[in-house]
Amino acid sequence: MFNKRHGLVVIIILAWSCSGISHRYVPNWNTVNIPEKLGKYPKVRESDLLRGELSKFKSCYDVTFYDLDIDVNIDKKSISGWVDFHVNTMTTLDTLQFDLSDKLKIVSITFMNNNIPFYRKSNSVFAVFPQTEKGSQMVFRVTYEGKPVEAKNAPWDGGFVWTEDKNDNPWVAVACEGEGALLWWPNKDHPTEEPDSMQITIHAPSDLFAVANGTLEEVRSSSSDGKMAYRWMVRNPINNYNVTLNIGDYVLVADTLINQSGIHQMDHYVLSYNQAVAQSHFKQARDVIHVFEKYFGEFPWWNDGYRLVETPYRGMEHQSAVAYGNEYKNNNNYYIYDLVDYIILHESAHEWWGNNISACDGADIWLHEAFATYSEVIYLEEKLGKLVSVDYLMNKRRYIRNSLPMVGPRDVNYWGFDDVYWKGAWVLHTLRSVINDDDTFYGILYEFQTRFAKSIVCTEDFINLVNEMTHTDNTYFFDQYLYDRKPPIFEYKITDTNLEYRWTDVPNSFIMPLYINVNEERIWLQPTTEFQIFNIPLHSTVDIPGRYFYMAVKD
Repeated sequence: MFNKRHGLVVIIILAWSCSGISHRYVPNWNTVNIPEKLGKYPKVRESDLLRGELSKFKSCYDVTFYDLDIDVNIDKKSISGWVDFHVNTMTTLDTLQFDLSDKLKIVSITFMNNNIPFYRKSNSVFAVFPQTEKGSQMVFRVTYEGKPVEAKNAPWDGGFVWTEDKNDNPWVAVACEGEGALLWWPNKDHPTEEPDSMQITIHAPSDLFAVANGTLEEVRSSSSDGKMAYRWMVRNPINNYNVTLNIGDYVLVADTLINQSGIHQMDHYVLSYNQAVAQSHFKQARDVIHVFEKYFGEFPWWNDGYRLVETPYRGMEHQSAVAYGNEYKNNNNYYIYDLVDYIILHESAHEWWGNNISACDGADIWLHEAFATYSEVIYLEEKLGKLVSVDYLMNKRRYIRNSLPMVGPRDVNYWGFDDVYWKGAWVLHTLRSVINDDDTFYGILYEFQTRFAKSIVCTEDFINLVNEMTHTDNTYFFDQYLYDRKPPIFEYKITDTNLEYRWTDVPNSFIMPLYINVNEERIWLQPTTEFQIFNIPLHSTVDIPGRYFYMAVKD
């Protein structure tokens, strides 16, 4: 706030961080295969190139179904088992590539009752088959064993978690976003590869219970001594890192949700001593789902179920089996006004953003995390009003670093989590302000979910949809906010009764509209990179509403 000779002008100035790596917009990331083209991004390892690129050895086949059978040896912290790959050949092939951590040993690869030769490069496996024509259907089995990577700080650091509950019962779980499902089972570990369905069988001690994705089809005696086999069936496409395994002293906490399509079962699994508190605490999941169904469409996985599964780490969006480890607390320093459990809210949002629609590359992970984070804002606005939801956003703004662009290089196993949460939410909040029509904005979110339901999407799909539904070319907006690490700078000068303003440190094509409040009247400006003048009446108060636009301000 400052005084001018001809009037009082109040300007809200919001700082932004210049720390980190400078990188300007590169228009075609999907051509990037070569490390020197990555500029100052983290160095790309050969293993990342092998996993991240859809080479001819990966693109030659499509997985339609996985049958995973895994035996967990808790005492030895080891696993063994097999995976049947059901695939369609997309080209004539004699060699195909899948992925499995080099910490795990491949015992054999079999096809039509014959052992198949293979060789490894890092975490990638190349299996040599008899020549198979395009359009063929194949089934081959990979048998494997070993000690999987142990997570140091799940879920942010991927791997197995081997621990015990308060009653000294074994408690086992896994999380592998970013690091990949290859950490614990053989698969074609690329974001574009989702099987149409999947079966998961877990062999676990008979005094414990094993939980995976989908619906529980069978519990039977296992061929392993003293164990039971728990067979779960996933009837929908599922991205690989969402496949999960949980073993513990679990009991069932049953609930139901009623919506327009009927009555739906919600079977949560929690440690036995938490059954009573979970029965009460998990009821809030019904309200979370109701709100998200209003804005994004019906919950996508009712035929696989919705469940919260108690885990020894904080949370993860495992499809139809959401990992929950927030100790049954609503207020965990996340500024949600004691309204709702943050983990239930955020991870359930991923059932739409990340699971129903899945990013085509780790470089596009903002399509998961930014949208799930902004879903928190939508929920708060629905429950407590817009001012509270914006206050929530403002509180989180300080975590934005602006160190890397939101969308990174494709084909190199790049998972850019740096700013995709809170900056991503602010980008969507700014887009909403620019569109200036909530019906259109929410219509875009709903249409994105329904048009691309249970499929793979890229950033371009969202940009094209926004342009289509707003009847406006918003390319300038996304070029700046997704492909440049820095926000635009709104530069202004006050001269007598005039406000001179422009966008700076942006391309000439950047033409984002912005409103100011003059004596509490909303005035829309159309800044460009050239100075323009707006007359300010004498003795006016001018407010630049940084609560609705993510930008820097310079005077």
